[in-house]
Amino acid sequence: MNRTILSGLMFAAAALGLQGRGSLWAAQAEGEARVVVVGGGLAGLVTAYELQNLGITAHVVEAESRWGGRVGTVQYGNGLHAEYGMHEVWASNPLMDYIKKFDIPLSKPEAAYSSVYMDGKVYPYVQDTAEKYFATLFTPQERKEYRRWLKEAEVLYDESVAKGLTPRLEELQKLSFAAWVGSFSLPPRVAEFIRLGVECEVATDWANISAVYGLEQQGIFLHGTEECRHAVGGNQRIIEAFVKEFKGPKTLGARVTKVTRTKKTDGTTEAVVHYRQNDALRAVRAEKVVVAVPYHVLHAIQFEPNLTADQWRAVESLVPGMYTVVHFLIDTDANKHLLVDGKIPFPVVTRGPLGVVYGFLELPDASQKEEIFTLLIHGDHTRSYLEPQDKIRAKLLAELDKIWPGFSGFVKDTSFYGFHPAATPGWGPGRSPLDALHASLRAENAGLYLAGDYLYSSHAEGSVRSGREAAQKIAADLKAGR
Repeated sequence: MNRTILSGLMFAAAALGLQGRGSLWAAQAEGEARVVVVGGGLAGLVTAYELQNLGITAHVVEAESRWGGRVGTVQYGNGLHAEYGMHEVWASNPLMDYIKKFDIPLSKPEAAYSSVYMDGKVYPYVQDTAEKYFATLFTPQERKEYRRWLKEAEVLYDESVAKGLTPRLEELQKLSFAAWVGSFSLPPRVAEFIRLGVECEVATDWANISAVYGLEQQGIFLHGTEECRHAVGGNQRIIEAFVKEFKGPKTLGARVTKVTRTKKTDGTTEAVVHYRQNDALRAVRAEKVVVAVPYHVLHAIQFEPNLTADQWRAVESLVPGMYTVVHFLIDTDANKHLLVDGKIPFPVVTRGPLGVVYGFLELPDASQKEEIFTLLIHGDHTRSYLEPQDKIRAKLLAELDKIWPGFSGFVKDTSFYGFHPAATPGWGPGRSPLDALHASLRAENAGLYLAGDYLYSSHAEGSVRSGREAAQKIAADLKAGR
């Protein structure tokens, strides 16, 4: 058949919305879904679930073979499991609303502060209160200086929550977090403690982020600190609950390549989402589309019309935070050396190649002979993961042996989970989630809405917040006939 005629037939089929298995255009059946959600991670699933609650059916397409994005739990069998993505859910995270609604059992509350590794030794947080812990960590003068800094951080943080980017905060935003903390002339150990706390959250050096963004990361330590918890059996249970509760169409293995939108004469929009699945090109149609993928994946999608210049500038100026997770299968006899007075000292925050030593957060059952010991490595130390894994394993075990002599002798197996060149978003000096440039990402763009942690923060609460907001905006637009 003549290529011109074939192309014309394909175009006609697309225009008529014809469907066929394996065809280029697998258009949605009329009335089946009004919204396509690109991305089946936390932001995408929240968006789809909230749209469902508002009476709007969405079709979720996910590039990978599993749901959840950066929320994932590995099941090792024999009751052993460990996280390779989101580790905890903080009390203020709106994700808690869904966890309660889905009746997902949670662990006991865990404190905001962690044990730290400084001066070549571990300062374990196994005390009943933070004050008792600080008494073992700081001198009286150091505690006084830390409180002085904390009080100023509380004032500025509260200002950002209540008023947004005020002139004072706009000036502060020009500084790096490291420079701002340095302006207090704190004792070196106090400054190091603050640095340990922020770098594990942002997964990059504290000199790479703005003071305002770094300040936002301190919220869990302010006004009495915040507690966190995790899902019993693994945080993947949260994802499974969303997937179960969401009744709309769901497609795995659908890698989106292009998103087109057309504004009709009546003011409404039509969106077509093109994706590749099993080496076949397909597409689904809807009135609106939500793109809920990690910010660095946006570049892999062709947008017609494109994102605005401000939207791209907001995305391209983000600072990548990098994480890698390592699981060690260890003999539970190691606990004789790891526990402190029979209590779990984990997580232990370090500023070396081990990152956050999550270890284990629950004591194993008396019948268990093995458990999973976790490292959350972050920042520049993840760059070494271009090396062969046997060399990396040897380096990590050598570092662990420095802290807990003989630890390597209890290790039976090792699993590595990904080098993430841009696992989390960050905001460098001159930028923050509060600025006008970033607000552009939260604006509708010819029937397109973005969702994801990077719209508000580096973490899961940003994903939930953006998903809820996208659903509400779409519902309002559809109701208004836009």
